[in-house]
Amino acid sequence: MKMSAEALRILLVEDDPSVRQSMAQVLRDEGYDVRTAVDGQDAIDHYSDRTDLVVADLNMPRLTGRELLGWVTRNHPQTQVILMTGFGTIPQAVEAIKAGASAYLTKPLNPDELLHQVRKTLEDRRLRQELSQLRAKLGEGWHRRNIIGQSSTIQEIFAIIDRAAAVKTTVLVIGESGTGKELVARALHEAGSRRDGPFLALNCGAIPENLIESTLFGHEKGAFTGADQRQKGYFQSAHGGTLLLDEIGELPLGLQSKLLRALEEGAITPVGTTALQKVDVRIVAATNRDPEAQVREGQLREDLYYRLNVVRIAIPPLRQRREDIGLLTRHFLDELCRQNNFEPRQVDPTLLAAFERYDWPGNVRELRNTLESLVVLSGKRVLTAEDLPAKFRAEPSPQPSPCVQGEGVGAASAAGVRGGRVGAASAADPTADASDLNLQSLSKQAILKALDACGGNRTEAARQLGISRRTLHRRLNEFGIRE
Repeated sequence: MKMSAEALRILLVEDDPSVRQSMAQVLRDEGYDVRTAVDGQDAIDHYSDRTDLVVADLNMPRLTGRELLGWVTRNHPQTQVILMTGFGTIPQAVEAIKAGASAYLTKPLNPDELLHQVRKTLEDRRLRQELSQLRAKLGEGWHRRNIIGQSSTIQEIFAIIDRAAAVKTTVLVIGESGTGKELVARALHEAGSRRDGPFLALNCGAIPENLIESTLFGHEKGAFTGADQRQKGYFQSAHGGTLLLDEIGELPLGLQSKLLRALEEGAITPVGTTALQKVDVRIVAATNRDPEAQVREGQLREDLYYRLNVVRIAIPPLRQRREDIGLLTRHFLDELCRQNNFEPRQVDPTLLAAFERYDWPGNVRELRNTLESLVVLSGKRVLTAEDLPAKFRAEPSPQPSPCVQGEGVGAASAAGVRGGRVGAASAADPTADASDLNLQSLSKQAILKALDACGGNRTEAARQLGISRRTLHRRLNEFGIRE
């Protein structure tokens, strides 16, 4: 494929006139902007800052290719260098590679091999520049306490975190599974005055119903069978810090009233006693469902919802912030390569294009897991779309995919500090226009599909759906699914 008229510039340095002329013609026929020099000194004397690639003979009068390489490396480190050598000087070429050359070619030159190596080296240069730009962005406000994004919604979330971190008020974080709700909670904790205190996270749907109260508030010795010693709960352990209550809608209704009382009074009553204990805990609640729908369905107390929803942060699904995929990809690749002691991986544009077309039902978590699989299983230095599973080559759905759980919320919310107190104004929920019947239908379809894929195994189906087994059981009853 020919290059465009605004071609990449190549400086060809060769002392043999016939070789120089024929090579230059091959490169120009391919569409490159080719300038020539008769030796290394001539190349330096007429060097242009616009030069993208230097192709130079290793052995030349006045200034050798090895010496020219050193000059380019010192003065124009972004420019790549390919050296040409005869068979007898290959060891010298290998040493030049160690000194910074991108590649070497052996004479007599094969035109196809020349073009292949030039394309490969220029593409590597482009990838290096892209990596440098992405890293610069990560250092310019696109990265905040492991939350990464340049999209307007993520930047808005950064602003809300900065404003809300300074106060103790409760925060409600909404987002589909895998969007990073715990990261937001941790960012709130680390940005505020409680950063030196504990940060604890509790998944309310993962604790058996008969143990959730003692897990939250602790218990006295002898409070129930098996309570052979006094035990602190999450509230006591998080004293002076932050407690994330994930999947808040999974909390039994009877316990929701006790949680509301604890929030209002700043005190708890451990199981087995009537004595109040003062606690100083900042509460962040999170859910992957629409809390207003949970209130309507009687699964979340309305008074508790309003107490939690003082500041609201809605994290958009990855399919609604595709401009962040490149930044996230580069961050995760660097992180995974460091963790596994692998050489850094580069990203081919075809892989990024496939990522940006894909709907990411598992959101940021799925992106990271996909990249971890590529890093571990692929030995290639440059990852391409060919390394991806078949699902990434399918056409994306024409509309944003619904949250697997059926009531996920995607849009970011606006919040501000008004008159010395933190307030929140929710942005429009993209699922708000859909009828409850459509949402229920989508939920039922997702559950049936998961059960079918898991051979009826409810535990595995719940895991794939990103919900607790108890929630799955409740939804099956609602839909009248018995088998």
